[in-house]
Amino acid sequence: MSKLHNKVKSIDDALSVVPKSGATIMMGGFVGAGEPTRCIDWLIDHSIRDITLITNEPGLSGFGRAMLYKNGLVKELIATHVGTTAESTDEYLKGNIKVEQFYPMGTWIEKVRAGAMGLGGALIPVGVGILDQPGLFAELKEAKRVIEVNGVPCFVEPPLRAPVGLVKAWRADEMGNLEYRYTSMNNNALVAMACDYTIAEVEEIVPVGTIPPERVGTPFAFVHSVVKGLSLAEHDEVYRKHWVKIGKLPAAQ
Repeated sequence: MSKLHNKVKSIDDALSVVPKSGATIMMGGFVGAGEPTRCIDWLIDHSIRDITLITNEPGLSGFGRAMLYKNGLVKELIATHVGTTAESTDEYLKGNIKVEQFYPMGTWIEKVRAGAMGLGGALIPVGVGILDQPGLFAELKEAKRVIEVNGVPCFVEPPLRAPVGLVKAWRADEMGNLEYRYTSMNNNALVAMACDYTIAEVEEIVPVGTIPPERVGTPFAFVHSVVKGLSLAEHDEVYRKHWVKIGKLPAAQ
């Protein structure tokens, strides 16, 4: 494997592209599942401030992305709500996180898909007459644009992209082909395609050819750096301890 094709890097090298302040980062994950936890820890350890975070939902309270809000690192959130973590809710209610508007989950992922596929946007009928009510989103600079398509009024939703993307996969080969496992698939594959520079945190790094072609969830062309995260067993233990802590699993006897 030549250096030209080997995208495996140390976490410091991979995340050196992130500005110290004012970064716009798109991040995969769904309520704690499939989050790039080592990368999140790196952002916290390096005090990367004033982040504009593009993510489906804020995460799981007491874990992963929630620690970004707890440490006051997120300036703006582009998501579907703030309610799955106490940390994001507290920061939002204190006025510390800017939210220009919330999107229904289907709308959010369609905006990301539009960004991934190079589309000019998406036409969304959901929420017309509700989400465009005057004064609903005080930070919104201009009214949401509506056009009629076949007699149905639709929002014209522009695509979502970001300079930096952080995604989590099960395995990667040295070229950057990614394989996802179960719920970690969630929105990671589209996020990986919707960013100018995508960093994949994985549990295993394997030789090229190990991942069957039909199991490649994100092709190498969309991945710029691969970093080694926790192993599958280590991740399972982190999740188990957290779910025990919040009372969703019984403590081991």
